[in-house]
Amino acid sequence: MVRPGLDGRGIGFQLAEHSLADARAAGFHAMQFNAVVSTNHRAIALWLRLAFSIVGTVPQAFRHLERGLVDLHIMHRFL
Repeated sequence: MVRPGLDGRGIGFQLAEHSLADARAAGFHAMQFNAVVSTNHRAIALWLRLAFSIVGTVPQAFRHLERGLVDLHIMHRFL
């Protein structure tokens, strides 16, 4: 998660790459995120750019303050 106002500087990408490297170094075979909110287009684009796939969607599983109930994506990739 990147502090509001600091987006667009590559900080999220660097954090994500660091997490993937640490997971590999720890011997993990894959990484999965169980709750990527479907309205968070920047996060989805970041994970897709890092070769994650949406492997499932949980309908109306997140209560968005402005949009009401929205879907959550489950994202996965092998390391």
